[in-house]
Amino acid sequence: DSSSMQVDAESTKFNFNNGTGTFQDARVFNAPFQIKGQSIEKISENHMAMQNGYMTTCDLDEPHFRMAMHKVDVYQGDKAVAQGVTTYLGKMPVAYIPKFTQDLKDRPIFTVIPGYKKDFGYFLLSELRLKLSDNVKVIVRGDFRERVGIGEGVDVKYKTPGFGTGILRTYYTDLVQIASKHYWNLYTPDGTKKGPTVHHEYYRVEWRHQWEIDKNTNAMLQYYKVHDYDLKNMGFIKRYFEREYRRGPDVSTYFLLTRNLPKGVLTFRIDATRVNPALQGVDRFPEIRYELSGQRIGDTNFYLKSADSFSNFSNSQPGNNMKTMRVDTNNEISYPKKVGFIELRPFVGGEHTYYSRTNHVDEHSVIRGQFKTGSDITTHFYRVWDYRKDLWGAEINALRHVVTPTISYLYAHKPTIDQSRFNQFDSIDALNQVNNIHFSLENKIQTKRHNMSVDLVRALVETDYNMKRDVPGRSFGTITSKMEVNPLNWLTLSTDEIYNAHKRQWDEINFDAYVHDEDKWSFGVGKRYARGYGDLWTTDLRYKINPKWRIKIYDSYYLDRGFAQSQDYIITRDLHEWAIDFDLHREHHNGTGFFIEFRLKAFPSLGTSLFSSTLERPRPGPSNP
Repeated sequence: DSSSMQVDAESTKFNFNNGTGTFQDARVFNAPFQIKGQSIEKISENHMAMQNGYMTTCDLDEPHFRMAMHKVDVYQGDKAVAQGVTTYLGKMPVAYIPKFTQDLKDRPIFTVIPGYKKDFGYFLLSELRLKLSDNVKVIVRGDFRERVGIGEGVDVKYKTPGFGTGILRTYYTDLVQIASKHYWNLYTPDGTKKGPTVHHEYYRVEWRHQWEIDKNTNAMLQYYKVHDYDLKNMGFIKRYFEREYRRGPDVSTYFLLTRNLPKGVLTFRIDATRVNPALQGVDRFPEIRYELSGQRIGDTNFYLKSADSFSNFSNSQPGNNMKTMRVDTNNEISYPKKVGFIELRPFVGGEHTYYSRTNHVDEHSVIRGQFKTGSDITTHFYRVWDYRKDLWGAEINALRHVVTPTISYLYAHKPTIDQSRFNQFDSIDALNQVNNIHFSLENKIQTKRHNMSVDLVRALVETDYNMKRDVPGRSFGTITSKMEVNPLNWLTLSTDEIYNAHKRQWDEINFDAYVHDEDKWSFGVGKRYARGYGDLWTTDLRYKINPKWRIKIYDSYYLDRGFAQSQDYIITRDLHEWAIDFDLHREHHNGTGFFIEFRLKAFPSLGTSLFSSTLERPRPGPSNP
């Protein structure tokens, strides 16, 4: 328990009536921290003050590192506020801070990652984490990359009492591209420079603020400015913030206000793509939208659902005349009813849209309409077997097979005005005729464990059948299937496939198997196939050799191309309160990189593998080959 505290002292004076006292030559253990001082005073139940001592996460009598302090106030399970802080590695002083606040349940102060990468050369990435107050935390970044120069940035995470929370992230680098593999090898033996040194300035500024105005109202503001010579391809983000790039960076600038009303949700949004002109986008000044959830109409069994919006659109691209004001209303009335064991939900509705202008120069103030109707049909079948057995550690207390077929039919008449006459700002402008049936079949095999229902097997198959006469063959569309099998606590199997029925070919096939033995070892294999990308085989092995050493091996191999896409060999050494990772990363076309990462074990959430996105369980390989 992070809030528990233990005090050991040579001598003490303690008042049992009010819980205060003084301790001489004492140690305070407040997991994961240890605090030692010549004199410690317990001022109240949760507050202690110390003179001339240190704080560390090392539990040795002579800690590997410590933060020596002239004075520190410790608030149990909350924070420690120190004055005159000197950080020591062993007996060597390495840093001095006049005042420092440490959250007793937060991350360590300083991390350093050295390494080598083909396009950067040798590099050193560092982060200094400071808690200036309960409401302000700061991360200062200082990075050196041999072939491209120095980068620096500051992140500020803050709370404003009564006005929400936010984060400001900045990063700047004057990229200095040298004409050599190494900085010390810029000149030939005769003193001639091997080539020009190219300078490019890159930076980004990101500010995101969220404010819960009241329990029903939320506001979100985001500003994202990037200076990048290859902004369309996110060259700067891809190169310097690889993990963020893989997640898909949101570089939009917008303001969003959301209000939950008794019977629906009202949103107000402004988008400003002019902040990054090189990115194509749509400005909304503003867009107001109200969505009414399914509401019963009087005492009848009819339900109304609607979505209404006003949008003022423009496109920020130079010389582009795409703009309009649009009012859209989309209404649906349904009549859910149960007939025997079948659940029906027939519905009828329509969508009408007003445009102040179209892409025809002289065409203004037009109204487009579309009629819609259809129905959802679903039911449940199940059967129970009184089968009880404990097989290979799998506890089975009866089996239940549940089958859920669903059929959804949608007919949308051809719009009164064709989509070709509208500029395409979003999906509303692209309305077209629809006449299809969606089929879905779900199977589950369940059992009871510890009075809870557990899915041993879950399988889902879905597809669409297009009935439009202008589509040749009126054929089935894409067929998707997913299955997950969890027969044992130590075994997980999963598959998912996409089959193009029109072309009669598999577009994507994925398979994963994952086994493990508590904290001792784990092994995962995966197979990825995607048409046009290749056939990828992945493996992920993790093994605990002994309490001090662990290994991780990850490999992805293109079966159809005959070469390894990427490989990681990671050795982890336990250094008591620290852990150090030695990571050899090899990637096809990008060479080999070597990374060293130090992590405080007291903070396992910080410093997971640099390639954690490719080692994420239960899929041992990347989601996209």
